[in-house]
Amino acid sequence: MTSSSKALWVIAALVASVAGCSAEEEEIRHRPLQPLVYTEVPGLTPEGAAVREDRLMREIVERHDHSESDDGEPRQLPILKDPDILGRAITEALIERDNLLWEHVFVRPEAYTGLVGVRLEEAEEFVDNQIGASLDLWRLFAASESTDAVPGGLGAILEYDGIELGRGRTVDGGVARDDEDAVQFWGSRVFLRHREEDLRFELRISRVFRVPGEEGGLWYQVASEVEGDRRFRTFLDVGLHLRPELLRTREYPYPLQVGNFWRYRRYDAETGRVDDDPLDIDLSEVADGAIAASEVSVEVRQVSQHGPVRLVELLRSYDDQDYTRNREWWVLTARRIYVCSGPCRNNIDDLAWLLTYFENQVPILRLPAVTGATWGNFSVRDDWETVEAVAGTFPGTVAIEGVGSLAATDRFLRGAELVRYFAPGRGEVFREIRGREGGTQMVNVVEELVEYRITE
Repeated sequence: MTSSSKALWVIAALVASVAGCSAEEEEIRHRPLQPLVYTEVPGLTPEGAAVREDRLMREIVERHDHSESDDGEPRQLPILKDPDILGRAITEALIERDNLLWEHVFVRPEAYTGLVGVRLEEAEEFVDNQIGASLDLWRLFAASESTDAVPGGLGAILEYDGIELGRGRTVDGGVARDDEDAVQFWGSRVFLRHREEDLRFELRISRVFRVPGEEGGLWYQVASEVEGDRRFRTFLDVGLHLRPELLRTREYPYPLQVGNFWRYRRYDAETGRVDDDPLDIDLSEVADGAIAASEVSVEVRQVSQHGPVRLVELLRSYDDQDYTRNREWWVLTARRIYVCSGPCRNNIDDLAWLLTYFENQVPILRLPAVTGATWGNFSVRDDWETVEAVAGTFPGTVAIEGVGSLAATDRFLRGAELVRYFAPGRGEVFREIRGREGGTQMVNVVEELVEYRITE
């Protein structure tokens, strides 16, 4: 019995034993199956073992389905007789989440055996390991299954835009004199194009083999990991594949609409705040020598739509002696908020440029807010918090530690440590700042929300 058939027999036995199992057996049944195949076939990587187990489970389901129906016809998969068919098959498999087609584009173990002269079992391990190494890309395309995705998923956004084979090589890796001598191609690329924007993404394949196919003739098949380029990962991370409605004010977790404002009282955390009615007192009389400003207000001045992103202008006003005013610009996507510099604003309509900008910037906020998340020098504390402020009580708040690019637009944050308390649907309701006030005295400053206005 081969290692694959032994694993199949054991998995089938596990599936068959589900009915009537005890509590202890139920707990065992929910353990990952990966160690089973990984132990039986030690040449597999953990990812390759996961691929093999998934295949075995599909075989069990298919056999069960076929036993109950006599009209199941074997599926006709494409004959990969030229590179373009291979590129289209790769694209379709990823976008449609088609496991069978995805495995079909990889080199067959029998063909690999004939090419390099290894045992069939070793060839099977090699192929499954390459598919396993590509799981990262496969999972990226699962974003199309999100309920927030546009109807039709990534297939409604992306389309196949060609394939470019790398330099032809002989079986021993030498440069082929012409295409007729080539049995492998190093450094091939499959291109995907955005249907509406001027965007092009790459899938990179280190090696494509040209080997005898199942239906005769020579087939082009993948013989290495398939990787997505960094730009495509950024495209998905920032949520540019999601429904544009997610940027609407009533949908967006940070209420950034023209006219919205937040007013905070600033005070030394060690001294404590004044408990008088914040709307009646003269805040200029509250400040002491340690606090350069006793109040700060933030107002949304302008919001403009630029394709799948929004540009927001905010005005931050302090009541210090200089009446400091800081204008900030943020660029919003469905899943990220970035500080938008001058070059960013100048290129706000160039989505390809913005993707490169996002690749090299750390967002000031990742959405949705998740406890325990980390990115750049930001971290979110592990627990949800309830914040008490003059303006009210805010449950379901996350505490975000780190300053990042916020310090570039606000002199009160330069060289400081910052904790922001963000309440989805309300914005920042509390801030703690530890730094040097006026560049000299070390203070702990609290900015507590006193009043706010949020319109829809």
